[in-house]
Amino acid sequence: MKRLPIGVSNFEEMINDNYYYVDKTPLIMDVHELSGKIKLITRPRRFGKTLNMDMIREFYSIDGKDLFGGLRIMDEKEFVKEHYHKYPVVFVSFKDVKKTNWEEAKISIETLLEDLAMDVFLSMKDITDEKINVLKQEYLKKNAKIYDRTLRVLTEALYRHHKKKVILLIDEYDVPIEAAYTYQHRDADYYENMVAFMRDLLTAALKDNPYLEFAILTGVYRVAKESIFSGLNNLQEYTIFSPYMQTHFGFTEDEVFDMLKYYGLESDINAVRDWYNGYVFGGVEGIYNPWSVIKYIHERIGGVSIENALQPYWINTSSNDLIIKQIETNPFLQEDLDKLLSKEELIVPIDPFLSLREIDQLPSGVWTLLANAGYLNAVQMSRSEYSVSIPNKEIEEFYKKSVANWIEGKTKVMMYSFIRALRDAMKGNVDKFIEILKRYLSSSLSYFDIGYDDAERVYKAFVLGMLSLGTNGYIVETESESGYGRVDVAIYPKDRRYGEYALVMELKRADKEDEIERAAKEAIDQIEKKGYREKYERLGYKVIPIGIAFYGKRVCVQTHI
Repeated sequence: MKRLPIGVSNFEEMINDNYYYVDKTPLIMDVHELSGKIKLITRPRRFGKTLNMDMIREFYSIDGKDLFGGLRIMDEKEFVKEHYHKYPVVFVSFKDVKKTNWEEAKISIETLLEDLAMDVFLSMKDITDEKINVLKQEYLKKNAKIYDRTLRVLTEALYRHHKKKVILLIDEYDVPIEAAYTYQHRDADYYENMVAFMRDLLTAALKDNPYLEFAILTGVYRVAKESIFSGLNNLQEYTIFSPYMQTHFGFTEDEVFDMLKYYGLESDINAVRDWYNGYVFGGVEGIYNPWSVIKYIHERIGGVSIENALQPYWINTSSNDLIIKQIETNPFLQEDLDKLLSKEELIVPIDPFLSLREIDQLPSGVWTLLANAGYLNAVQMSRSEYSVSIPNKEIEEFYKKSVANWIEGKTKVMMYSFIRALRDAMKGNVDKFIEILKRYLSSSLSYFDIGYDDAERVYKAFVLGMLSLGTNGYIVETESESGYGRVDVAIYPKDRRYGEYALVMELKRADKEDEIERAAKEAIDQIEKKGYREKYERLGYKVIPIGIAFYGKRVCVQTHI
C-alpha cells in the first residue's frame, strides 16, 4: 500500500518513495501556455503550490531526473519533446520565512539566498566566464552583499553557462510580507523594510531581465501592489477568481473518491465531502482541501472512527494570525458572521487585487482577504459584488471557535464595566447595567442556534452567567418563591453597604419579532401583578423590575422604577 504524503512537497521524494500521488502534471503544459512572461498564481495555503512548483522544476530542469514515467504530461509528445529537461531552472521558496521582526527575517532571507547561490554555482562545475567565476567565489566565501540582486545574478550566471534562457520559480513569495504585516505592531519598520527588500529583489529579477525564459510566482495574496510589482508590465495574475488552472490546486471529487477507494474508505465520501469539499476556484465548484483529506485518511486507516477522524486539520496547521486579527478588529463582522453561520446568503464587495496595506484602509477589504485565503467561497454576481459562503464544516468550526474566543475576550473586557454598573444599579442607577446586559446577551447569543422550546432556559443561563461575574457581595437567586409565583432571576446586596436596591428579572419569549417590546413590558407587568416584589421588600430592599424579552436572537430589556 502506498504511503500517505503528509507534508511531502518534494516531487522526487513523492515519486520515488512510494507515496500516493494525485497526478497534477497537466499543470506544466497549461501554465506554459498561459499569457504573460511572468505569471503570478494565488491559491490558499496547503493546496499544493510548493509541490507543483517543485514538479515544474523537475520537468524543465537540465539537471532533472526521470520522474514522470506513466504520468499524464508524458502523453503530450510534442510538448515533452520540445521542453522536457531543456532549461536551467532557479527555484526558491519563501514558505518558511515567518519571523516576528525585521532583523531575524533579514538574516533568514539572506541565508536562504546564500544557500541558493551556492547550490547554483556548485552545479556549474566548469565556469569559463570570468565574471561568473568572480561572483561564484564571492558567494562561496559568503562575501556577497548584493542580496537583493541574487536572483538576477543567478539567472545571468546560468544563462552564460548553459547558453540558454532560464526559468525562475518563486514559491510563496508573500509569506515574508504577510509575517511583516502581522507583526508590524512589534517592530514599527518591519513591514516597510520587508516590502522594500522584496520589491528590490523581485524587480531586479523580473523587470527587463534578458536572461529569463519565463517566471512563475505563487502565493496566497496579491500583496503590496502599490510597490512590489510596480513597473512589471509583463506580469499576468491568475487568482482564485480566474478561469484557469481551476483543478490543478486542491483535489477534485473524482480524485478524492479514487483515493478513498484505494484505502478502502469509499463509503466515507459523504462525510469527507461535508467537511473538506466546497471550494470554488475560477467558477469550478467541488474542490477539496488536500491537506485535510490526506490527514483524515491517515486517521481512518489507523483505526480512528469517522466521527473522531473528522477534525479541522487545515485550520489547526495553517497560520491564522492575520485572519483572526481581522475578525477581532472588525466589529461589523459580528452580524455578517452570524448570517454566514446561519447559512444566509451574503453579498459583499470584493477586489481580487486588493493589497494587504489596503485592507486597513478599506473595512470591506476583509472579504477579499478571507476569500483569497480559503476561508470563504466567493461567486461573482456583478462587476464588484460577490456572493460569499462558508465552504464546509471545517471552516465553520474555525469561525465558531474564533467567535467563542472573541466573545470570551470581549467578556473579560466587559467584566470591569459590568461590575461597576451592577454596583450603581444596587444604588438605583440602573441604566448602564441594562445597557451592558442587553449588549452582552445580543453579542453572545447571536452565535448560537437556539431552539424554540429551549430559548428561555438558554437566556436564563446567560443572564445568570453574566451576573456571576460580579456576585462578590451580592446574592443571586433563580426560581425563588415570592408573592404568587417564582421569580426567574433576582440579585440583591448581602448587606446595605453594597446598596439598597434589588433587581427582579422576568424573562419572556415573544411569538413574533415585532412583539418583542410588548413582551418585555408584559414581563414587568407580571412582576407587579404576581407580587414578585414582596420577598425583597420584606427584606428591606427597594425593587427595580426588569423585563427581558427575546425572539430568536433579538433581545429587548426594559425597566421602570
